[in-house]
Amino acid sequence: MRSLISWQWGKSFVPQSVQARNDSYVKILSVSLSYPEKFPDFSKHRKCDIVLITGDGHCLAQDVKTFNSWAIPHDIYAVNRSLVFHERQVDHWAAVDIEETAWFTQHISGKIEPDKFILRHTLGEEVKWGDVDSLGLFDVYWKMDYKFENDYQRRTFVGNTGYFAMLTAIKMGYKKIVLAGIPIDFGPHFYDPPEMDGPQWGGMTFAQWMDFKMFVPEADKVRSMSRYSAFILGTATKEWALNGS
Repeated sequence: MRSLISWQWGKSFVPQSVQARNDSYVKILSVSLSYPEKFPDFSKHRKCDIVLITGDGHCLAQDVKTFNSWAIPHDIYAVNRSLVFHERQVDHWAAVDIEETAWFTQHISGKIEPDKFILRHTLGEEVKWGDVDSLGLFDVYWKMDYKFENDYQRRTFVGNTGYFAMLTAIKMGYKKIVLAGIPIDFGPHFYDPPEMDGPQWGGMTFAQWMDFKMFVPEADKVRSMSRYSAFILGTATKEWALNGS
């Protein structure tokens, strides 16, 4: 199982014995802004009512090709390395993996390309972590909506960055959210050789997505282009994107 650990830049080590306890993993159904005063209104950051969230899954190219064939106006919300897949301007980008964050944020900052502004999202707070200063690396910081029972629960939750982006898109007010390249299967990333193994998702990950579908009213706004995420959330179609049916 791959889990996202520590959305606090100043994380401390989580012992394996603690990671193995079920009560150390929490399922998150919503997020809220860490600094709401900085973004009181997201309407100016929504060009369209529909947003396409792209992940790093092996089906990314086919998913995007199919979606683009519908010729529907939409915003693009790239997750992690799917940013480099697009051959057009994207509107949002999300990353929560520290290992990949610094390079990407430094190369897509407004100072480098001021005419191609991308709203950069992450989970946590503006703090300094080692030699990496998160101040200025991101534009929007989000926090998990959960009544934490212990400190370790603040650092560990079951999910992936695509799931995080989906929750933030809901809070930003998009009416329809389409997932592409987020199959939640065991295939390789789109940038890896086809023979490579992909993420090893576990039962708690699938339970997280199913809980979202069962208990979050806004889940009806979200559908996926393929694989297990489409099985859980429903398969996105042009008719649904345009008419909601």
